[in-house]
Amino acid sequence: MSKIQSWLIATLILIALALIGWNLSNVNDDTSSTIVDDGYPTYQTQKAITFVYDPEGKLVYKLVSDDVKNYAETKLTWFTKPVLTTFDPNSIPETPTPTWTVHSNKAKLTNDKMLYLYGDVQVDSLSDASQLQRITTDNATVNLTTQDVASDDQATLIGIDIKSVGMKMRGNLRNKTAELIEKVTTRYEIPHEQPNP
Repeated sequence: MSKIQSWLIATLILIALALIGWNLSNVNDDTSSTIVDDGYPTYQTQKAITFVYDPEGKLVYKLVSDDVKNYAETKLTWFTKPVLTTFDPNSIPETPTPTWTVHSNKAKLTNDKMLYLYGDVQVDSLSDASQLQRITTDNATVNLTTQDVASDDQATLIGIDIKSVGMKMRGNLRNKTAELIEKVTTRYEIPHEQPNP
């Protein structure tokens, strides 16, 4: 091999190495750029179960869903057929006591821990001692931090021997309270006592 051919091969190898290095440096720059919002979820999964604990290790709530889609750009997570179960903060960590279940057709979780429920929302008490047994409405919001619940749609409250309907509802799952607002109608059921023979 002549000296000119050796120099030519060495020069071509250096050019090739420079091009490879330049190409690799461009690839690394692309990963640091912002995420492109092309309408597709960042991740998605089916049959998901999420457990959330407080800093002391107590179970705060569990969220089960048929389908989950997370969008990193908008910081939203969508759930299909979600079931939220809340737990008593005063229960023993080894055996947490469930207090409420919340069902709906769809739900959206925002970055500030607000859960927006859409379609056939039903909130059921899991405690026999609670006077408030069920809340039904079309749409509602639940603040997962404070457990405040609200609906600007017609809501029905069902309790022991009572059923009330109102145009709006505000309440708190932790305090086991709910208040109907505007055009409230209430029906009481007085249980019939059996006479003593």
